[in-house]
Amino acid sequence: MTAFPTTPRWIVLSDDALALEDIYFFLPAMSALRKEGTRVERFETRRWKFSPRLAQARLGGACLLIARTLGEEWIEMLEAHREQHGRICYLLDHDLVTAQPQEESERQARELQQRLLALADEVVVVSEQLQTALAGLHPKVSLLTPPLIGALPDLRHLDSQDWCIGFHGTLAHRDDIVALAPVLRDIQTRHDDTEVELMMGRHLPLALSDIPRLKSMEALGWEAFQDYCSRRRIAIGLAPLMADSVNHDMSWRRFLDITRMGGVGIYSRRAPYHELIENGVDGLLVGDDPAEWTAALERLLGDRDATRAMAHNAQHKAHEVGDPLRVLDFWRARSTMATYPM
Repeated sequence: MTAFPTTPRWIVLSDDALALEDIYFFLPAMSALRKEGTRVERFETRRWKFSPRLAQARLGGACLLIARTLGEEWIEMLEAHREQHGRICYLLDHDLVTAQPQEESERQARELQQRLLALADEVVVVSEQLQTALAGLHPKVSLLTPPLIGALPDLRHLDSQDWCIGFHGTLAHRDDIVALAPVLRDIQTRHDDTEVELMMGRHLPLALSDIPRLKSMEALGWEAFQDYCSRRRIAIGLAPLMADSVNHDMSWRRFLDITRMGGVGIYSRRAPYHELIENGVDGLLVGDDPAEWTAALERLLGDRDATRAMAHNAQHKAHEVGDPLRVLDFWRARSTMATYPM
């Protein structure tokens, strides 16, 4: 029988999902775990030429965290030497297994995810939608919702006459914001004290290009975006998630991003938002009809005192649901579990 160390040891096998690893593990938990005696490190698998001998020397006996995906050679090594490793947690923010792949690359990614599910002792998912989708595919699927990262602003920017309406989704959310193009065009035509900020840069869809006072900045990397959120102030944040969206696995991290920038969010009335947001109290929930989005924007722009009150309430909600100690406790519990395979 393989002997395992008694000191808890975590290695994150990183395969270019740095944001996911930072949000759900490193930022809320790493420092405290290390102070408590747990060894924690990140092994960036893409930076090293794969060597089975090196991998075994580095990983033997450690608990492993795998986020989203992993190179096939690493998966083959883990499959061949599963008994030499400790507990394996698979952190997941997208479900490929139950989706129907359209291209060869999607089929290959789906197969890798299936193999990682089979390797894992526990699958950690970031949304209730994923928890439901994967419940029948693995015996232990645990929900870990996102923590609040960074401080919240003082909201003095909401006293200004000029307000910013922000949408900071990636290109994966392109179709969701394009659906609101007529809404934003109408609002910007009738209100001269607002600007719209997107983060699509040179990839700005043509349907959005003629919106008055539109600023489209280039997308930022993970660390740069966190710095931007700490400095940028918006009044209203948009979180559209239309019926035909490809983003229905997403967590409610967008709520925390909007709140960190000092805004009140307008959210699609569906998961993950409809159980988090109290409509009219800490944000607004709307359907897919553009008229509802227009009415919501007019409501926030027209009653600024009420909007400021919602922004304060959103901050209270963010502190409540995004408490980093909850995430620390989650990983602390797993650090004290047996460090050998189940």
